[in-house]
Amino acid sequence: MSYRTIIVHADASRHAPQRIGIAARLAAEHEAHLVGVAAIGVSREVFPRGYHAVPGSLEASYFDPLHETATQALDRFGELAGEAGVAFEKRLVCDLASEALARLGRFADLVIVNQDDLSEALTDTIGRIPEYVAFTCARPVLVVPCAPVTHGLGRHVLVAWNGSKEASAALLAALPLMRRAVRATIVAFRPPGDTELADPQQQADLAAFLARHDVQAEILAIDRHIDGGRALLTLAAQEAYDLLVMGCYGHSQFRELFLGGVTRHVLQNATMSVLMAR
Repeated sequence: MSYRTIIVHADASRHAPQRIGIAARLAAEHEAHLVGVAAIGVSREVFPRGYHAVPGSLEASYFDPLHETATQALDRFGELAGEAGVAFEKRLVCDLASEALARLGRFADLVIVNQDDLSEALTDTIGRIPEYVAFTCARPVLVVPCAPVTHGLGRHVLVAWNGSKEASAALLAALPLMRRAVRATIVAFRPPGDTELADPQQQADLAAFLARHDVQAEILAIDRHIDGGRALLTLAAQEAYDLLVMGCYGHSQFRELFLGGVTRHVLQNATMSVLMAR
């Protein structure tokens, strides 16, 4: 298993250069094809056949600046990808950014977006893009933090494990990165009274699965006394992990998107990159 196609969100955000740089480095390491996706920020229901507005019209006065901003963002992506020397293509999409990334992400192995920064009122961005894309494109999503990434990515990997299908999907998605890591740890935070996560057979099966993929990882089962999201981020920060891998688990899609939970807490507060799947 490897990443052959990587999609990255290309926009006018001040965080875009870091995000695109990380995407380009991953594409180079995995010899993957990199696709930069810039969205105009207007639902494709408005322009179902692509953007077109009569020059000089009221419609054009509103939509032309959005189209120009997306075009400039895509040009900047092309410059950065070209400097990195990776195979790439540019995709300008007439849609909301969240919808465009989710739709095109179904034809990729990995989608790279940014942690939400609500201080940036970009016209092509809605809040909670990471969760939306992860829930709707059925592909793993790498969420780059707003904080500077100064120590690379994927050299020190922490994987959250709770035995769920979401955690299993995230673990599988992270294997290409874990093979290259210098340190990989699987951690299960056990709620009081739980015995399943400490089951020696489960840990042995997990270790054997990873070994068959040429991954050597430490497996930890830790009793927790704080909520799962805070426990994960505390451990990741204390032990200087640069990538946290987790499933979009917790409750229903409705609750995760609108009422919070472990996933939401991590994505709001993480200062390292987060790879998530469901």
